[in-house]
Amino acid sequence: MSAVIIILLVLAVLLVIFTLQNSFEITISVFFWEISDAPLVLVLLICVLLGYILAAIYFYPRIWKLKKDFRQAEKAGKKLETQLESRDVSLEKTNPEGIELDVDDEDNGFFRE
Repeated sequence: MSAVIIILLVLAVLLVIFTLQNSFEITISVFFWEISDAPLVLVLLICVLLGYILAAIYFYPRIWKLKKDFRQAEKAGKKLETQLESRDVSLEKTNPEGIELDVDDEDNGFFRE
């Protein structure tokens, strides 16, 4: 918990330094509007916040779809696990390829003549 507090304090100090270094007043012109004497630091922070909000709005439907797909995949996995348990098949006993290559008789082997 103390590491989080230290990180927050460092970020707060950096924000204060950023604010003091960018305390200029600027004029913003957007189409027919003009905002005069706006602090530069406030304009920068508002732009960053708006960018974050727009990105969150843009990606929210995709995140929602991925969460839905993940829940469906979890349900399908659980269903397959219950089917595997009901069949009582031991995966350790069978070879993954389904072919057993251990031959005790070397004379009757596949590659022997």
